[in-house]
Amino acid sequence: MTDVRPDYPFTQSEGEHRRLLAQSELLDPFTRSLLSDAGLEPGARVLDLGSGAGNVALLARELVGPTGHVVGIDRSPETVAMAREHAERSGFDNVEFRVGDAETLDGVEGGFDAVTGRVVLMYLADPEAALRAAVERVRPGGLVCFHEADLTYTWCSPPTPLWSWLYDCCQETFGRAGIEPRMGHRLHTTFRAAGLPSPTMGLGTSVWGGPEMPDYGWADVVLGMLPLMERLGVATADEIGPATLKQRMRAELRAADSIMIAGMLLGAWARRPVA
Repeated sequence: MTDVRPDYPFTQSEGEHRRLLAQSELLDPFTRSLLSDAGLEPGARVLDLGSGAGNVALLARELVGPTGHVVGIDRSPETVAMAREHAERSGFDNVEFRVGDAETLDGVEGGFDAVTGRVVLMYLADPEAALRAAVERVRPGGLVCFHEADLTYTWCSPPTPLWSWLYDCCQETFGRAGIEPRMGHRLHTTFRAAGLPSPTMGLGTSVWGGPEMPDYGWADVVLGMLPLMERLGVATADEIGPATLKQRMRAELRAADSIMIAGMLLGAWARRPVA
């Protein structure tokens, strides 16, 4: 295991919290289906890693119902505080959020019926070790269910100059920051390395034509990553042009009659062996 932790590419702030909530509108339907297909049941006690805004924890709560309980872990105190507010607004009293390290899970108890996570392993220095730590906190026969991304596919087709340049900037940032943009492809081997059986897997994404491009999209990802891009010397704010980026990307997509492909999610689930 390396001692160098990858950079999280987004600044922990209220703006990042809003970005995660907007992102969830695109991703939640896929994650809800994954958790349901995996067999997350009413009454289950769930551990959610890298909870962020709390969306996956709240999705899990929908499935476990009022007799279940969900514990979300995130290393940012600011993010945890905002996730707690999100849960309170949703009216759920059986979802809690704790400040903790999703990689080591130091201080987190065991005996959970399930562990979940969405787009979290890609930011960890040793995903296999992190997953092993999570599996140790799940009872034998319990569920392990993760969604991870593939961010290396073509974001729009046919490609356009601005979109292609932004894609290259993001890929360069991922590389310099030590982030794994194809973590979804590694889920099978990561599950196996964590002592789990070969997982059941699936793939989900959304596609729009230029005029139907949603309000939330790749421009929001790029803008969220901009401080890290500048710090790593990949691109500057003057080059990106934050004030008009979304409009320029939308206009270029329409002009080329291109389609936009949203974040591609690979899902995997398996159960901890009983013996």
